[in-house]
Amino acid sequence: MRSLTRSLLALALATAFSLFTPDASAADKKAPKDNSLHGKITAVNKEAKTLTLAGYTVNVDDTTEISNSGKPGKLEDLKPGTEATVTTFKLGEKVMAVKIKTGAVAPTAAPAKKKK
Repeated sequence: MRSLTRSLLALALATAFSLFTPDASAADKKAPKDNSLHGKITAVNKEAKTLTLAGYTVNVDDTTEISNSGKPGKLEDLKPGTEATVTTFKLGEKVMAVKIKTGAVAPTAAPAKKKK
């Protein structure tokens, strides 16, 4: 009798958990999986503070770090056709930009070894 009670309680808890746990929405399934997008910018909307890259509309806010060849930049500097790498996260249904990098960053050379 005791095992039957435990089994029923476990079943009830599992059912309640599945009912109150939200399923992934269609927008979540379309969100970038690795939190990084790379490609050409296809559109920039300065008024809405968004850019479109790799088929995603990415929202930009005041905390987004924008750099061009390692130098600070602004949303106004971004142009369609520019290659970019964007680090993102989901905020509700929106894809938010954390960092936007454009241009080339020169690799740092290893310091020359001194001869003895």
